[in-house]
Amino acid sequence: MNQPLLKSQVLLSEEGTPLQFGYAHKPVIVNNADKIKHPFRYKEWDFYQISNSDWTLQITFGHVSYAGAINAVLFDYQGNKYEATLPLILPMRSLGLAETATTPCKLQKHTKNYHIDIEVGKGIRKFAVNALTKNGSCKIDLTLSYPEDTDGILVVTPFQKPYEFYHNYKQCCMRAEGFAAFGDIKAVFTKDQSFGLIDWGRGILPYAHTWWWGNGSTEINGNLFGFNIGVFGDTANATENTLFYNGKAHKLGKISYTRADYMSPWQFYSEDKRFEMTFTPLFDNDTKIRLLWVNNRCHQVFGYFNGVAVLNDGTEIIVKDMLAFVEEAKNRW
Repeated sequence: MNQPLLKSQVLLSEEGTPLQFGYAHKPVIVNNADKIKHPFRYKEWDFYQISNSDWTLQITFGHVSYAGAINAVLFDYQGNKYEATLPLILPMRSLGLAETATTPCKLQKHTKNYHIDIEVGKGIRKFAVNALTKNGSCKIDLTLSYPEDTDGILVVTPFQKPYEFYHNYKQCCMRAEGFAAFGDIKAVFTKDQSFGLIDWGRGILPYAHTWWWGNGSTEINGNLFGFNIGVFGDTANATENTLFYNGKAHKLGKISYTRADYMSPWQFYSEDKRFEMTFTPLFDNDTKIRLLWVNNRCHQVFGYFNGVAVLNDGTEIIVKDMLAFVEEAKNRW
């Protein structure tokens, strides 16, 4: 288990099947989507989340071949939510999404009432949104910044069929600065109190599938600390469970949890005893999507982590009231 992806290469063979499975701490695999043999099953997304103690902003640029969405959603932890969404019909691979998570690129979509521009550079990601919704205007001006050599977690994961795969890169602990305004509501994100993450996904997934995922970023005694945990697909080759400390990754083994319900405390356990946490929920961002053949339900629960995380060298990180999230998703898409 946890065999690293030491070899930088393209993702797919000429037959459209992944050349290797496992993990790495940099996005070393190039997503050669031109080799896809099942184009109507192909999915790709860039998902960003920016959070502080008052607000979470989510920006999504993605599709599931026959349907897609470009949207920005702002919510607080009392359930107030503001959204600007541009639905897409049959977008296929027309969005121009990049071949790796760190490839410099410019993504944009401009319509009469919706303008979004995303620029990815070295150690920086910039967002500009101007939209007119039925509930008023939306304006976002935001920058995520991080050292260029910051680690993330890359996984290439199989499913049952040989052409199915999940190619995913996640990176947290990005400093966030800027604002998101929906009408008279304005959320301000400052570098000292706000963090961002990217969930960069490409794949051919089973039509019906489930996952669980947790992620968080904070500063502890002047040090950047974050984690990514979860299960999606066949994890026999690798999990995405990783700690991040001052930009460097510390790989974990399998992690499991128990809970009574979504808003009761969750207990997390790791096989290597390096992630032992209690998660106390604050808010359940319960979302449902029904569009064409898409039928998704996700409970993204925000709350506070308390416990101990252990780095590769045995250093114990004491975690107290760390705001983060855990989600469970059931999808048919």
